[in-house]
Amino acid sequence: MKTNDIAIIYSSSLGGHVAEAAGYIAKELDADIFDLKKQSKINMSSYGRIIIGTGIHAGRPFGNVASFVKDNKAVLETKKTSLFICCLYKGSRGDAQCERVSRDLGIPDASYFPDSGERDENGVKKELASFVQRMRS
Repeated sequence: MKTNDIAIIYSSSLGGHVAEAAGYIAKELDADIFDLKKQSKINMSSYGRIIIGTGIHAGRPFGNVASFVKDNKAVLETKKTSLFICCLYKGSRGDAQCERVSRDLGIPDASYFPDSGERDENGVKKELASFVQRMRS
């Protein structure tokens, strides 16, 4: 385990946007990373912050993410839990989708990264870089 007490738990589709974002966040925050397609039982007891990542299919978070959050609700409620969503929408449609998914999963601290989002000089989506900065504080 790393010296940090952050876990990134995510599921990605074939496009890999969520995996890419999760990998970047894990690297920047020196966090442990777990792919729900490979591992669904995760001991979260040693982590103070849990960051959940998902894409959107038919307006909903990926099923294995929704199941994981539901099955681990009691533990997640004792942690600083944040959510990131990789999606097609931006602006008011992205805001509305993020708010709905956040509410449905019961994770109020949520951000989204549109696939077509602006990138900084290093090629990193600006929303993603901003999210990492916020997680550091």
